[in-house]
Amino acid sequence: MKRTMWAFVLAVMVLWPGLARAGGASEAAGSEALPVGATFPDVSLGSDLPDAHRSYLGIAQKDGPVRLADVTAPVVILEIFSMYCPHCQREAPVLNDLYALLERGGHADTVKMLGIGAGNSAMEVDIYRNKFQTPYPLVADQKFEVHDACGKVGTPYFYVLAKKPGETAYTVVLSRLGRMDSPESFAADVLAAAP
Repeated sequence: MKRTMWAFVLAVMVLWPGLARAGGASEAAGSEALPVGATFPDVSLGSDLPDAHRSYLGIAQKDGPVRLADVTAPVVILEIFSMYCPHCQREAPVLNDLYALLERGGHADTVKMLGIGAGNSAMEVDIYRNKFQTPYPLVADQKFEVHDACGKVGTPYFYVLAKKPGETAYTVVLSRLGRMDSPESFAADVLAAAP
């Protein structure tokens, strides 16, 4: 088991050479983030979302596989993370603070948070979720399908997505690599960027 874990860590470091660098993000070679104004791909969120997470995303009545377009919130903060990214681990408590800030600020119905574990299995995502007591949904992306669809970005990477009433597709309204300055400043940026 230990040998397998270290082999994976080495593979991640080869794929993301910036992982060991100091700073607020692990950069990914060849990344091309989706620009502001781009339509975000309707990625799969899998079929094993717990009922509480389905309810949080407004899709409690949907059985089976879930796609991003099924989410009913007008704004989604989508984080691309990896459980092996030290920057993501340091950012996890800050994201929990952001979640609480949005809840207290009366934005719980309009702004949802969602994490995509790039290269992480369901078990790895569960370990991450339990370690950091993450209150919002985290989804495994073991084969990098979502990660590839949204630009092969470094971690943590944040897309703020918005959709207008009656639309199913989300548009990128904010896009950034790296840790946030504070939950308060990031929340202000999200609310300013969202229609």
